[in-house]
Amino acid sequence: MIFTTRVHRFFFLFGLAVSISALPFSPFVLSVGLITLTINWLLDGAWNDKFYRLINRKSLWAFLLVYASIAIGFFYSDNAGYAIKELRLWLPILLVPIILATSNPIKKGELKFLLILFSTAVFVATIISLSIFIRDFSYLGQNVRYLSPFISHIRFALMVNLSIFLLFYLAFQKDYFQRKLVKLAIIFVALWFIAYLFILQSVTGIAILTLVSVLLLARWTITLREPVIKFSLIVALSFSVLLSFSYLAHTFDRFFARNSVDFKSLPKETVNGNPYIHDTLNRQFENGNLVWVNICYPELIRGWEQVSMIYAKDISRNYQEVEQTLIRYLTSKGLTKDSIGFSRLDSTDIRLINNNVSSVIYREHKVGLYPRLYQLLWELDNFKISGAASGSTLMQRVVYLNASWQIIRKNIFFGVGTGDGKDSLIDYYRTSNVNLDQNYWFISHNQYLTVWIASGLVGLIMFLVGLLFPFFYERKERCLPCLAFMVIVLLSMLSEDTFETHIGVSFAAIFYSILFFGYNFNQENVE
Repeated sequence: MIFTTRVHRFFFLFGLAVSISALPFSPFVLSVGLITLTINWLLDGAWNDKFYRLINRKSLWAFLLVYASIAIGFFYSDNAGYAIKELRLWLPILLVPIILATSNPIKKGELKFLLILFSTAVFVATIISLSIFIRDFSYLGQNVRYLSPFISHIRFALMVNLSIFLLFYLAFQKDYFQRKLVKLAIIFVALWFIAYLFILQSVTGIAILTLVSVLLLARWTITLREPVIKFSLIVALSFSVLLSFSYLAHTFDRFFARNSVDFKSLPKETVNGNPYIHDTLNRQFENGNLVWVNICYPELIRGWEQVSMIYAKDISRNYQEVEQTLIRYLTSKGLTKDSIGFSRLDSTDIRLINNNVSSVIYREHKVGLYPRLYQLLWELDNFKISGAASGSTLMQRVVYLNASWQIIRKNIFFGVGTGDGKDSLIDYYRTSNVNLDQNYWFISHNQYLTVWIASGLVGLIMFLVGLLFPFFYERKERCLPCLAFMVIVLLSMLSEDTFETHIGVSFAAIFYSILFFGYNFNQENVE
């Protein structure tokens, strides 16, 4: 031991505090926190105690199977450089649980401090995001990724979700906060986080919030003994589920409502005597209106050139892209694609078009889930028409899913090797003639499939056992923060490679370690 026990404990908490407060902001500062935590652990000494805790913590050994699940694929990987990069990326999964499981347990006051600090960091990030939203409200459009300027908006949505359940836990759990005003403030912040998910328009975040909430309420309902309250909760849960399905059905019907077009009576000329172009075979719609009719390109080009020098910001965009966006936007407003239709666009419309916003829907619905659902439905409809998946987050995932399965079925049990997963997928994209631009040739966007490709079914089983065994062995299913965190992470990996970024893997490693190995919820420590 280099310093006193008190000093080492300070740096232990300092490393954790820096790490969790950096999660919504900075991978670099996050690394500083993790390095501080690791160096302090090495200098702390007390190796007999650490060795004893390490040997006797069965759940820790099980969790280390998560790291082993990709480590085994290293030994038969052809791309050793990429494999080493993956092993280095996943190091938090190996180191942080060992550090927390072999250190002195986290006390209640320390846990409260860490959870509040994390929620505060997330809150500050949402306020910064809100300021961006207010500043760019008029032309932000459908590109809500700008609302998360520091990290991926999907991973930020996971942190917002976790903060919601952590704050409700702190507000309603006894002995954490006594003053009602503080509890109300905590609940208010949690409610703000829920509202923020709709500002962020995160389908993944809202879906996870809904599923975790339903699961927790269902679990709580089962444990209730009062029949009236139990019946009321069952009715409320059923009504919520039906309301959600009703909203989705209404959105679906609203999107596919089409304004009828009489092709025989389509006008031949504009009011200026220029000919219209009508592509009646292309049945692409925008906001219920047929896109490729009533188009006069010369009048559109003339109108755009008059404003493009004022509003054009991205000179790298080609004219065809701007032209298509302009046509779709005019269509969404029910306007003809000529000088008359163009004259009805205001400065905000021009800014939106310049920012690649293709529908007035994104101007009329700035907050809420509808714009994002509209975009996903449009991508699905466009894929049915053109077969092109490029640029569509939904259809790209379908392509990735199919490509991943094609690799897996040829290497079911042991995979292709930890360093060769990406190479195998790129080879598949190149040889199978998928209708996907090369700049969209990504990995699976599903963590389970990514592990399966790398290490096979053997690795996937190790990965799942490592995640789930400590959860049940430590009896954490009865703890709200642990259950919420577990479900959030498991669901996130269905649509994202959560462990394939430094922020994602560290988020999982840090909170898994705190909630499962660092603090005993079943027998709370006394400060």
